[in-house]
Amino acid sequence: MNHSDQPPAAEPVAPRVFPEGAVTIRCRLDGPLVVELPPDAEAKGVFLRVTDHHGNEYPIPPVKKAVALCRCAATKTRPFCDGSHKSCGFEAAETAP
Repeated sequence: MNHSDQPPAAEPVAPRVFPEGAVTIRCRLDGPLVVELPPDAEAKGVFLRVTDHHGNEYPIPPVKKAVALCRCAATKTRPFCDGSHKSCGFEAAETAP
């Protein structure tokens, strides 16, 4: 294979800089996706809302600043995590590049 047959090298991607107070979705090792609001979310008019595919809202206490969404499919409280991943053998260790 000559050099012209090789795909071009990927350009390095600079890390993005997010403004203070961005919503964060954190992948927990072998666990759920945790959606976290900034501490001043309500003052900035940012609220946490989870809906089903019909647009029906799941009740979330207004004071909650984070929810854990299940990835293992073993939870009894879908779409929320109930800790079942700890006993069902779920593994997820993805890392960002």
